[in-house]
Amino acid sequence: MARIDLVCRECGRSFTVVTRAALRAKQKRCPDCCSPSVRQTLASYLRNGPLTSPTCGAPQRDGGYG
Repeated sequence: MARIDLVCRECGRSFTVVTRAALRAKQKRCPDCCSPSVRQTLASYLRNGPLTSPTCGAPQRDGGYG
């Protein structure tokens, strides 16, 4: 499961969405002000990929090292 950290551009609230697939439109809304203007944090992007990626939330592949 992917843990996606988001920040609302309108009110500045940080929140997390846990999903198994790419985020749906209703998940991309701020829970406080309901604004659809949210951005993914850099740490979340590096861990899971961009919001629009079809593999967002897909299981991570093991590199085979260790």
